[in-house]
Amino acid sequence: MKFRVALAQIHSHQADPESNLRIISDICENLEVDNDLETVVVFPELSVTGYLMHDDVYQLAEPVPSGPLSKQLREISQKNACYLIAGLPESSVPGLLYNTAVMFGPEGFLGKSRKIFLPNHSVFNERRYFRTSPVINVIDTPMGKIGMQICYDIFSPEITRAHALLGAHTSICISASPGVRRQYFETFIPARAMENTINFIYVNQSGIQDDLIFWGGSEVRSATGKQIAKLSYDKPDFGIYTLSMESARSAKNFVPTLKDLPSWIFKQLEESYYDI
Repeated sequence: MKFRVALAQIHSHQADPESNLRIISDICENLEVDNDLETVVVFPELSVTGYLMHDDVYQLAEPVPSGPLSKQLREISQKNACYLIAGLPESSVPGLLYNTAVMFGPEGFLGKSRKIFLPNHSVFNERRYFRTSPVINVIDTPMGKIGMQICYDIFSPEITRAHALLGAHTSICISASPGVRRQYFETFIPARAMENTINFIYVNQSGIQDDLIFWGGSEVRSATGKQIAKLSYDKPDFGIYTLSMESARSAKNFVPTLKDLPSWIFKQLEESYYDI
């Protein structure tokens, strides 16, 4: 009931998927083999193309999982017998784009999650290019159910809670956060784990793209909020760690936040939302 998670905190090249796919491939090819445990390698938000593509995003976006970048991710995953999570721009129809996290495994495409909250303040202008997703989902994997979210989504506690309520033992957040938001993320990561009794994995970009300096600091938290791993700040880094699918179940028995959650709260939230 255990699996391995590899945090691949890379510095993606802007609008250069060929270079980024070589980095992704090299990391997966050099994994330490463990025949007893499945390994999930997690790369940052828009790691395949770089976060800041500007108008190149229209040429780089592709249908998932039938596009050429997706096919290469699938081949990397199958060749190295690992599971792989990465970010890329998705085009469902021409001109309709999503910021998407995808998951592939030796058996092929497992699923995707589209970014729900698109920052359009400060240094961000994602709504210029992407559409928001109206769906929260979890993915069935041989390691159990896993939820995925993207960067600014972590500011909404409802997403991680939905992952837990949908049966996920782990929520994975891929990110491209600049240093100005570091304090927020380092507060939210343990909170999301503890309040939902769910393992939480956070993998951030590193390096510089245009004027954005990504702070790295990827980490893993157990379902009790305990820090299992922490990567370096401000530079590429990598580490492999073991997580237990059962840890979430044990944490739920110790702190039954979900069991104690009354259903009327959701109805009241829905009703009061329209008064905001």
